[in-house]
Amino acid sequence: MNDKLRVAHDKLQSAVAEIVSGDEWKRMLSVAAKFHNYSFNNQLMIFLQRPDATVVAGFNRWKSLDRFVKKGEKGLAIFAPCKYKTKIEDDSGDEKTFQQLRGFRVVHVFDISQTEGAELPDLDAVRPKLLDGDAPVGIWDALASHAASVGFEVVRDRKGAENGYCDFLNKKIAVRPDVAPAQAVKTLIHELGHALLHSEGPVASREVAETEVESVAFVVCDAIGLDTGNYSFPYVARWAGGSEDLIKDTAGRVIECAKSILGSLVLVSEDDEEMDKAS
Repeated sequence: MNDKLRVAHDKLQSAVAEIVSGDEWKRMLSVAAKFHNYSFNNQLMIFLQRPDATVVAGFNRWKSLDRFVKKGEKGLAIFAPCKYKTKIEDDSGDEKTFQQLRGFRVVHVFDISQTEGAELPDLDAVRPKLLDGDAPVGIWDALASHAASVGFEVVRDRKGAENGYCDFLNKKIAVRPDVAPAQAVKTLIHELGHALLHSEGPVASREVAETEVESVAFVVCDAIGLDTGNYSFPYVARWAGGSEDLIKDTAGRVIECAKSILGSLVLVSEDDEEMDKAS
């Protein structure tokens, strides 16, 4: 089994390497780095002023991307922090500088529809795409049984935009209820990977954790005949930050976890076969 799982992991690594070596990936990273992550309050302010807004930035930010605000367009008001540099002297007499927040000011941003100029890269081209179609018969129940055997209850639930989550405290794995069976199974394996790999303590980083569990999902799904490449390849590429070394470094844990999950599925399958024969 190990050889087949290694081949699947190598396939994942090669696909990610192809994504991150492409010009579209480099352009996407370059552009994404220039956009701010707005606070919830600012997102709400933007929505109230322009409900159809999609990509928002300031006048100079758009200019740096070779896009320009159209004449007559009215900016969207948001709050920006006022930060000032303050110098203090520590106990040893050394002078240190740090930034201090002293309130907020109103600034204006513009949605991409209010601008014109150079085309932005297709950010969706390197984003995970939800899977469609059916999953292998019985696989959901088998995975839920494996989760139960390690103390986790599987439910269909959604708190926000996520496809699923693993609640370590309450020993619960949730999968959003409104996706196709193929996506639901892949998400369940992803969250089961969290339960198996990350329940015992803190991980090195969120990047490592997400790279590991989506790699597990791909390897297991490959073994059961479920193609998750359209989701897993860009997902791993993003969380690994394009680092092939990170993917290589996690390979051992990924393959062992995938083998554990697949081993439980084989046992369930054999038990079902015995019951069929007995009947």
